[in-house]
Amino acid sequence: MNSQTNPILIEISESIPETSRTFRFIHGPESFAEVAAQAREEFLCLSDLDADLGNGLSGRTQLAQYGYENWLKELDDDHEGDGDDNRLRLIGFLKLIIELADELAEE
Repeated sequence: MNSQTNPILIEISESIPETSRTFRFIHGPESFAEVAAQAREEFLCLSDLDADLGNGLSGRTQLAQYGYENWLKELDDDHEGDGDDNRLRLIGFLKLIIELADELAEE
């Protein structure tokens, strides 16, 4: 069963960038386990944008590879101070995706 079969997962995905790999996995043929794994990667990158995640790349660099280039540009251009709130919101949505996709993968 793939992630396209769950309307709740699809609705939650509307709160993350459409260009992100997790969004594409949810709307593609990938399994729930693959969605959870990808969302977990993006969650870790967002948790610390400057940290080396063990692969020689910073969270920021890894996110750019995962389709967050425009989102990162908006974060950098944020002059009203909403960037951290938006990052925390995105972390929360990814956490929901991880939890739901993990549960669905177990079924």
